[in-house]
Amino acid sequence: MKMLSFTTFLRTSLLIVGFLMNALCLANSSQNSMETEYAKILDPLISNRLIPGYYLAVFKNGDKVIEKADGLADEEISLVPSGNTLYAIASMTKPLTALAMLKLIETSEIQLYDPIERYLPSFEGMLVAVAGSYETELQPVNRSITIFDLLTHTSGLTYSSGITGVGDISDTYESLEIFSLRASSISVLGDLKQHVGKLSELPLVEQPGTVFTYSVGPDVAGRIIEIVSGKTFRQYLKASILEPLEMFDTDFLVKKTDYGRLARLYSPLKRTYQVPGTPKMYQRANLLDSHLKNFGIETQMTSGGSGLISTANDFAKFMNFLLQKSSDNPLGLSQESFDLMLNDQLGKRLGPDLMLDSLGEGASNQVFSLGLGIALEGNNEEAFDYDYLHWSGAHNTLFWIDPGNKVSGIFMTQIFPPIFGLLPELEQVADNFLAE
Repeated sequence: MKMLSFTTFLRTSLLIVGFLMNALCLANSSQNSMETEYAKILDPLISNRLIPGYYLAVFKNGDKVIEKADGLADEEISLVPSGNTLYAIASMTKPLTALAMLKLIETSEIQLYDPIERYLPSFEGMLVAVAGSYETELQPVNRSITIFDLLTHTSGLTYSSGITGVGDISDTYESLEIFSLRASSISVLGDLKQHVGKLSELPLVEQPGTVFTYSVGPDVAGRIIEIVSGKTFRQYLKASILEPLEMFDTDFLVKKTDYGRLARLYSPLKRTYQVPGTPKMYQRANLLDSHLKNFGIETQMTSGGSGLISTANDFAKFMNFLLQKSSDNPLGLSQESFDLMLNDQLGKRLGPDLMLDSLGEGASNQVFSLGLGIALEGNNEEAFDYDYLHWSGAHNTLFWIDPGNKVSGIFMTQIFPPIFGLLPELEQVADNFLAE
């Protein structure tokens, strides 16, 4: 075999090194450009003092390619936001509940299309107050609510008027504090069982299976998980989902030793007077008793629809689990269950704007899987072209996953209510730089 001369070997080696160095420079340049684009979106939130701080991470094939943080997660203790900062993720709990239900379905006798009165007899023979109005004549349900309906927000249930509720019924939810955002809701009605029991006494706002109405359906699903598994929802979620995914920082309660990592919850501050300089446009949130800085401290109700505390690093494990959808996964989840979570379950029947009436203009041209919204590209009702899957929480936390490009991202801050609508812009930057 002919040997390369030293000169040829050296020249070849230098070419390879040069190629690698050039590739590295291009990668660094692309990353810098990506960070610059994110700065254009996020820097004004801090410079205009709209929020105290934030954390952003973007991943490609499970590897973190962008990490950006600014400001403080808790101004009182000067907590710098990081991937290990604890945040109340509110409705980002819902996709984990959907996953927990799918896991239970695979390991027990429960079925996705079971009527819920099989497990919750008080929901048999429900009545419907159309559009949530007590002025309409109550109608009997055309069919039973199913578990599928609970996970797709087509059960006919709603939320309280303090969230996204519909009509007079939502006002009743609010007055009874059924699944209220207020921390006091646990002391008024008690645990998950008592909230669901009170819920079954009230009319639905739509016939089951006919309309997407953002609702407490996942909370009811959490109660069914308790009944079927014989565990509290918290126990089941930890043992069956969180621990296998090594999400050890995700729970409904924060350990006292971790209080120093917990972000403080804020709310917007509206000023009606002039203040020199750039005034702070946020204040301590009034959802909690004054001695509490966030949810997850002391006793909080465990719920399928909200309540989890997590970190960006922890939640990214869930995002990557969905992206990989490996047959050899730590939950032993079937590909059929992955398909239910990652593919449209409603749009072919209810249309690409099915979430519009319930969630507003930001939900236009979207469909829904089990627990996840799906943003569409184009507007072809015959063949939906997915852009990305996502969900967010009431405290302006959000995440997205793009299975086609193996890209995911998460943004964390703590300010209630959700007012910034950052998801489309943040995802688009990732798409511009990381799409294959």
